[in-house]
Amino acid sequence: MHRVLVVDAGNTIVKFTAFIDSEVQWVLRQEVCPQKTGFTPDVIYLASVRSEEQSELLSSNVKLVYPDVALIVLSSRLIQCGVSNAYKEPERLGVDRWLGVVAAHHFIEGDVVVVDVGTAIKVDVVNKDGKHLGGYITPGLAMMEAALISNTARIRYTKNEVVIGEGLPNSTARAVTEGCHEMVLGFLERIYRDYSHYKWVATGGDAKALLDSLQVKMEYQPNLVALGAKIVGDELIKRQ
Repeated sequence: MHRVLVVDAGNTIVKFTAFIDSEVQWVLRQEVCPQKTGFTPDVIYLASVRSEEQSELLSSNVKLVYPDVALIVLSSRLIQCGVSNAYKEPERLGVDRWLGVVAAHHFIEGDVVVVDVGTAIKVDVVNKDGKHLGGYITPGLAMMEAALISNTARIRYTKNEVVIGEGLPNSTARAVTEGCHEMVLGFLERIYRDYSHYKWVATGGDAKALLDSLQVKMEYQPNLVALGAKIVGDELIKRQ
């Protein structure tokens, strides 16, 4: 029985995913490695988009909880698991994007658009032959709102002012939240216009709601990055 713990360190939260063989056992979102879960991994795969210092602190924390378990740090490569990277400097592609592309290619047949909606919104395209064609990064919804508020003197509102309404926004809170939402929808609509013939897979907290608004036929996979990490990590172990 193969037990794997995937540690996916995003910009705002760390996601811990436990696998037994290919099945997800549990997922926890917190800043420190969970203890007393009753789960002891055979190996740990770490994928981090955080700074080197932050990543090292997280690695130390994980090693403290599992001192006798091998920890493998994953990074973006030029070619891996049948997928080729579009970047001339492949290590500069965020590892979360890379793992999402690898997972999409392995689990979805054909040409695929990967949409990851989190702190940032990331879109990547991979064709049926495993060639990563490139992609986009834009601010996420919360980041857009925060940037607008922090750079304007008179745009101010509290969270309890954000209410659902019909028609054109009639308050500052609605104007900002719905305006940012429409910007993201417009961005995704343009991509969909060019890649409507591709299959779409979405991950991240707000992804399903956004793509439902566009009425895009898609597969929603909340654990896409963790699945990609397991594919990549398992191949690295086989080659050792």
